[in-house]
Amino acid sequence: MLDITERLNNFEQRLLAIEIKLGITSESLAVQRPPAPPAARPVPPPPNTASMPSATPRLTISESRDAERRPTSPSLVQTQREPVSATQLMAWGAGIALLLAAVYFLKLVYDVGWLTPDRQLGLAGLTGIGLIATGIFLARIDREYAAYLPALGLVILYLTAYTGHLYYHLLSSQEAIVAVCAITLAGIWLGGRFDHSVFMVVAATGVYLSPLLMQATPNRLMDVVIYYTAWSLLFSYCALHEGRRITYMLPMIFALIGFDIVWRLSGETDWLLAVGYQAIQLIVFASSAAAFSVIHRRPLRGFDGAVHGFALIYFYGLEYLVLHQHVPQWAPIVGLCSAVLLLVIYFVARAALKQTEASGVGGVIVSSYCSIAVVHAVFFEWMPHGLFVWAALLAGVGVGFAYSQLPNKKSLTFRPVLIIAGLLFCVSYLALLLGGNARIEITMPTAALAIYALALYGGYYGFSRTDGGKGASPVILYAGHFAVMDCAAQAFGSGLTLSMVWAVFAVAVMIIAMLAKDKLLGQSALLLFAAAGFKVLLRDLATSGSLPRVLTLIVLAVSLYAGGWLYQSLVRKTEN
Repeated sequence: MLDITERLNNFEQRLLAIEIKLGITSESLAVQRPPAPPAARPVPPPPNTASMPSATPRLTISESRDAERRPTSPSLVQTQREPVSATQLMAWGAGIALLLAAVYFLKLVYDVGWLTPDRQLGLAGLTGIGLIATGIFLARIDREYAAYLPALGLVILYLTAYTGHLYYHLLSSQEAIVAVCAITLAGIWLGGRFDHSVFMVVAATGVYLSPLLMQATPNRLMDVVIYYTAWSLLFSYCALHEGRRITYMLPMIFALIGFDIVWRLSGETDWLLAVGYQAIQLIVFASSAAAFSVIHRRPLRGFDGAVHGFALIYFYGLEYLVLHQHVPQWAPIVGLCSAVLLLVIYFVARAALKQTEASGVGGVIVSSYCSIAVVHAVFFEWMPHGLFVWAALLAGVGVGFAYSQLPNKKSLTFRPVLIIAGLLFCVSYLALLLGGNARIEITMPTAALAIYALALYGGYYGFSRTDGGKGASPVILYAGHFAVMDCAAQAFGSGLTLSMVWAVFAVAVMIIAMLAKDKLLGQSALLLFAAAGFKVLLRDLATSGSLPRVLTLIVLAVSLYAGGWLYQSLVRKTEN
């Protein structure tokens, strides 16, 4: 009776022969397979060997991995393809060449007079239909690559409809619109059949260009609104069904820009209709973006988020310009209402996704839009000019304190609020520091500068003790010093008293730096000493009497000596 090793070898040889016959394993692999180990010395069988079940062969780990990577049938073996970008370029190049050939052919027959205009359009339409049919036939071989032929056929059909109306005048505007709608529906069907986004790109481009090419009149703007809104809803539904964001993203851009161009070309009549249309588009596409993220569990990422952010900013700009021109008091209110609507949609989507953090970059986009809308409405529309710097100070300090209390400071959702509040703080600070005569309109500018200096020193204290803020802490510190120097100039004038105040303040800063062992703070005090010294030497001595000169130089000498001694002590302490 054969032992267990010989039986395993027999099973392995039989299995290999079956794999070779089925084409699963090539014979070359069989040749390269190492020979079976020699049979071991027969071992007496254990008791009841006849009743034991026959052993099944077990593959080693390497053989099992090879079996997983090995295709199950020859039909699944795919040859290595060229990069997708190269094949797409070749397909588009072939399509453009065919399109140019069709255009030159139509021009040739038109110049020679072989065909009448209606026959030329018929020939172009048949060409487009033929390309679509050819692509459908070739889809059984390579569906992805064959999709470019029907896409080219759609382009030819669109051009046929536009040419029949705009050039030959064989189609009325209604007939041309009906033809474009039919072609678009065919493009949507082809997109579902081929599972390719190129059809949605072509369809969206063709359908949203129609009102521009047809040159809608002012009394037909309502028809354009209905036309664009209906297609926006349809493309949004297709995007949710297919799972491609580009299916509604491209119509979103076309719907906003296209109607704005049509409205302006028509003489900017019926501004209320334009405002309502843009609001409808905001609701449609914001809801589509949120529903897409929830249904397909795919929050916004990268480039998609940038496109959505651009669309929101473009919408806000369009709404504000139109409302500011006709009803300026309603412009900030509508902007705030749009921010509230967007915020509600975002929180509903985040709750549906069951996430405690921001859903991708969607939170960053919503946070940025709401921050811009609030700042523009409150600070630049409603805030009196004299209170602007005070409101910006409160906003900057409040947002900075709120950010310091966040448990997760790496979250990106709060970053736009922090950045916009910081920019607002910087603008108001520069208005105080460099405003000149414009500071007269500011309420209590000297007190505002003093509080700005305190806020900047507090910011320096917080940023210098965090790893991410050490790079910005020197800028904040020196900004605080400039605020103190300007505040002293407004309070004491520009005489000798100001130089003494600067020198005393420099000594006080150096003492604080030595107590806190803060070398950067000590180095910044050298700027104050330098400012006081240059002011005394270049201006104060030339415009003062003898006794004030002596007193000023004594104060300057004492402060410089004390400051140098303190700085030397500070350096030694920090080095130790």
